[in-house]
Amino acid sequence: MSSKDTAGAVVIGGGAVGTAVACYLAMDGVDVTLVEHGEFAWGSSRRCDGHVVTYDTPPGAYSQFCKYGQDMFHAAEKFLPVDFEFSPEGLGLLVDDERDLDAVCANYEGKKNEGVDVTLWDRDDLRHHEPNIGDSILACLNFNGDCKLNPMRLCQGLAMHAEANGATLMTRTSVTGLRTDKGRITTVETDKGLIHTDNVILAAGVWTPLLADMVGLSVPVRPRQGHVLVTERVRNLVGKNYAEYGYLLAKGGKTRSDATPEMEHFGVAFVLEPSHAGTILLGSSRRYVGMNIRPDPTVMRIIAQRARHFYPALADTRVIRCYAGLRPCTPDAKPIISPTPLQGLFVATGHEGNGIGLSLITGKLISEMVRGQAPFMDISYMALDRFGTSSVTHSAGTTTA
Repeated sequence: MSSKDTAGAVVIGGGAVGTAVACYLAMDGVDVTLVEHGEFAWGSSRRCDGHVVTYDTPPGAYSQFCKYGQDMFHAAEKFLPVDFEFSPEGLGLLVDDERDLDAVCANYEGKKNEGVDVTLWDRDDLRHHEPNIGDSILACLNFNGDCKLNPMRLCQGLAMHAEANGATLMTRTSVTGLRTDKGRITTVETDKGLIHTDNVILAAGVWTPLLADMVGLSVPVRPRQGHVLVTERVRNLVGKNYAEYGYLLAKGGKTRSDATPEMEHFGVAFVLEPSHAGTILLGSSRRYVGMNIRPDPTVMRIIAQRARHFYPALADTRVIRCYAGLRPCTPDAKPIISPTPLQGLFVATGHEGNGIGLSLITGKLISEMVRGQAPFMDISYMALDRFGTSSVTHSAGTTTA
């Protein structure tokens, strides 16, 4: 760890989004310091799966944004100094309810018209590719360009590349206050000393609202807990990543016709990711329980039951560990990538379950904003002021939390 008392920009948060912002700022020639309370990927970025996907967004502007963000990983794979286990092997969206088939077919047509590489398997096609799939599964919509990676290795690679381009990295450093003067940010207070700067980027996931509150700024992000189960090593059970169509409904807070009351209560929907180590990651769940990250045995049991519904052979597979993490969730389920009413203060958070996949494009866009450039694509619908709660309530003058 190194430190200094001035910087062109200070990024607060060392997860996927924060390290990506620091990386792109450094590559664009900005004198940037990255401050992280713990170690890189200390928070949510080590308690998630590694999906980089487009399957979970309906056709439209946000879907195209996610596709652009996904494409950026192909370039990053070539310049980052760490093998982050990037695998563009595709993801299948499984359908087990006939009532969902029309919506899935409409999704297929819409994505295809956007240029997304999608294919639709009927029951026979699915069994040909996945002989261990459950008998009740009807079809699969394949997003052939969707990817997976190792989030912790990604964060490490982004931080290392930022440092190689001149960034200062300060881990195990806590932010204790933010100072302002005449309507602009001036200083970051830490437990290691002051950092004088003209630009601060709040990229601390679910902890961002606490930082924003230091200058009287409201950022409407809530922590939404999710579980991931990890199995023992398994061979030849499953070919690639899968999720169920109901995942889209659960993520959007919609009622599912075939879900049990327990599934609805805990927001459980099937997601599967084979890891490079040979284990399988199983999810998912969604519930608001504050900052609690303790795994719940009831949620674990329901996830396991749902996984066996899609892959019955998982009944003979042991779960070796489970973890829970916190997704930064906004009221409309889209990120906040935005300047603020306080000059020099920017927000990059609220990606919910897409923080890994949208990390690079967020870094690129924030770098453009900090350097006074217009974003290369329209992201006005991700501005903080869309919530109408972005005014700075502190009076003008020097402010210290």
